[in-house]
Parts: sequence; structure tokens; C-alpha cells
Amino acid sequence: MAEQSAETSGSSSTQNVLHIVGNVTEAVYSFLGPASETLDRAGFAQTIVMLDNPRHRHLKVKFAPGIRLETVPVEARNRRHWLLMEKVIRGLLDTQQYSAVHLHGFLPWALGTRMGRLLPREVKVYYSPHGSRTLKLLRPLQSTMASVMSLLGPAQPDIIASSVSDARRISSITDGPVMTVEAAIDDEFFEHPRNEARRPLLVSGDTDENQRSVELFCRLAVVMSAAELGLSFNWIGHPDEISNARLKAANVGPFEINDRQAIAARLSTGWIFMAAGDADEFPVLLGWAMALGLPCVVANTAYHRDLITHGQNGLIYNSEEEALAQVSRLIDNPALRAQLGEAARADARERLSRSKLDDALLAAYRRPAEAAAEKAAGPVSLAPAGEGQANPSA
Repeated sequence: MAEQSAETSGSSSTQNVLHIVGNVTEAVYSFLGPASETLDRAGFAQTIVMLDNPRHRHLKVKFAPGIRLETVPVEARNRRHWLLMEKVIRGLLDTQQYSAVHLHGFLPWALGTRMGRLLPREVKVYYSPHGSRTLKLLRPLQSTMASVMSLLGPAQPDIIASSVSDARRISSITDGPVMTVEAAIDDEFFEHPRNEARRPLLVSGDTDENQRSVELFCRLAVVMSAAELGLSFNWIGHPDEISNARLKAANVGPFEINDRQAIAARLSTGWIFMAAGDADEFPVLLGWAMALGLPCVVANTAYHRDLITHGQNGLIYNSEEEALAQVSRLIDNPALRAQLGEAARADARERLSRSKLDDALLAAYRRPAEAAAEKAAGPVSLAPAGEGQANPSA
């Protein structure tokens, strides 16, 4: 059965938002957590329907107390939790009046299309893809996406992307406007002091169970150990049994921690943060490392390029040989480490702070009402997100 963990009043509120989510991973929470707090402070009543995945349960308690949570137990084998989630949503729509529905991810989007005709005409629909895995699934639907989206009701959903890469990719699928509201980093990462270890320490990690990221980092650790740089290696994340064996074989210290302060303390001891592999969603740990002021060395991938500009606020590599060269360069040059680390922190503060998300999200939520008013007065045009824009909605 669904679990209701918080209550809200005001079922007849004119600003009442229903969020439909799947797994609330760290990447999803980096947008949804701050976004729901922003709407809460602005007076929106909110209900979040989400899967209760044990691995992400520590994030559930981080939502603002005034937000109502409806959690659905995960059944890994038969996926019946999606049928239960649909039942929970139908019950909410029967008993509550919502001004907006926000769909987070592909499966919630697919579920929303099934239930769209239950929504009154005046309900506004928003969609946030949250990652390239979602967009890869959407790509085969390009020719029918508009008609499927229309099942959500008379109005097309407003798309709010939580990263520049998501905005760029989904702009190639839909003709409608795409607004970008980048994910936010918790303030404690900006406030935590740097505390470099005595010996050179390379830190990496992944907030999801990504075996490929572990494998690539372990290969780099072996290469760098052979180069006799005197490096130690730490991995922060939730590695499974196979990944734990790989980390042990590569002499990498694993740390499975969920507490933000503990993660900040562990990251802050690193000399360098390395992001290996191709991220499928917003690279949360890279954002945390930047906020802490670590110099970052990252693989040349779309989500990493969203945050790192080579030579300005970090270094990008294309091969193991380049990764070794960049790390060696930073180990030998403390001034460059400090310069890139400070630039990374400044950029993270400029783009990924809570205040930045506040302004961008409220603008995105206001835009449909403003557009309707402008439409009544005359033609209106919204430009889609463009290549390389840090915040097209600003």
C-alpha cells in the first residue's frame, strides 16, 4: 500500500502541484528537492508521489515538512508498483484539485499520458526528463511525441530541463519551448572548508550503482599507481558486490555514505576529483566537488562539459594517457590546483546555488500564465534552449 508520510491542507488551493516521480535518485533530488522547497516558500501546496526505493530512502526525510509525500513500495520483479502508483494518483485526482502536474522522468511521463484525460482543462502540465536515459527512450517516439503528449490534455506540457544537455537534446525532439532550471547544490558544500590530505589523494564516485564508472576509475587507478605518483584513491558511492571487488583489487578505498556532512568531509580531503565514464544524468558528485573547491579532471562527455570548461575551471581528458598527464600536472603544481578549484567553486556558486534555482523555477512556473495573458494581447514567442546556454530560462 502507498504510504502517506506528511499531510497538507488546502485541497481547494488555486496553487496546488502534484509531482509524479519514479526513483528519487540524488540527481533527481538535486532538482526536485530545492524546487519543491522553492514552491513551498512561494505558497504552493504540493504532493509528491514517488517510489519508495530502500537505496534512496535517506532522501525522503530531506523534503520540506509541509510537502505531502505518497510513497509506493518497489516490486523489483514484476513492476506492479507502477500499477499501484497509477491507483494512488487516480485517488488523489478524485479528491484533490490541482493547478499543475509535474512529471519527472520517462515512466512518470508515460504514466501521465495514460491519465491525462482525467485532468481538468485548466491544469497545467510540466515535464522534466532528468537524464539521457529518458531522452534515449523518447528518441524513437519523435514522430508521434506531439500526439502522445496531447493525451495529457488540451495544453502541451511545458518542458523544464534540469541541465543544459537535457535542454539541448529534448529541443531536438520537440518543437515547443524548453526552459532550463539547473539543479542546485546544498549550501553545506559551499561552506565546508578545504582540507587536503597529507599525501596526494584522488577522489571519485557515483551516487548510483554504476558499474561502468567503477570499472573505468579502477583502470585509471591501476595506470596511475604504475606511474609512481604516490597517489591514494577513494571512491564515494554505493558499489555492489562486483564493484567492491574491483575497488579492492585496484587498491581504492570505498566509502558508502549518505550523510551530506560526511560526504563533504571526505571529498574535501582530496587533492583532485576525477569524473570517469559517461554520466546518464546530472553528475551530482562533480557538482559537490566543484562547490567544495576541488580541481576536477573529467572525461569528455556531455554532462561533464555542461559544468567544466577545459583550462578555465577544470581539465577534460579524452584517453587514459591524457588523464594521467592532467593528474600529474596538478600533483606537481599546487598553484594550478588552487586556481582551478577556486574557479570551479565560483562557477558552481554562480550556476548551481539555491538562489539561482529559486529565480529560474519561479520564472518557469509563472511563464504559462504570463504567456496566456500575452496571447490574449497579441502574438508571443519563446525561444527554445540553445547550444551552450547556461540558463536559457534566466
